Amino acid sequence: MIRKGRFARWNGKEYEISSRNKQVYLATTNPDDLQNGFSRLGGSTTSLLRAVEVKELEDAYEIVPYAILGGHRFAIEGYDSHTGMVKLVTNNAFAVKKVELHPYGSDEYMIELSFESITVEEDRIPILGFENRYA
Repeated sequence: MIRKGRFARWNGKEYEISSRNKQVYLATTNPDDLQNGFSRLGGSTTSLLRAVEVKELEDAYEIVPYAILGGHRFAIEGYDSHTGMVKLVTNNAFAVKKVELHPYGSDEYMIELSFESITVEEDRIPILGFENRYA
């Protein structure tokens, strides 16, 4: 599984988060969370939201997935669940000498590989005031 985006820990569980007008929302598709104060999103049967205060969160962070290929770091641009292919992107021109890459946009290079052939790693960047928590 490739995780990408903003997440928070609340009541011992991890949720995706979003914010609007300075209000933070936890998001889930687990119907069991209806018992934890989540509500259906606009009549949707799968998406559930719950408004929370930042002070209620145990942690908050952004996940940035990447893969190392030929000794170079590649951003994960996307994943096609139908084909199982992952698109990796870099702007490192030296990577072209070690890995067979294709031009992608201006000064960028890409390669598509099967999900099984790469190891996905993650940077976890603290957000919402949790930046100095571990300092």
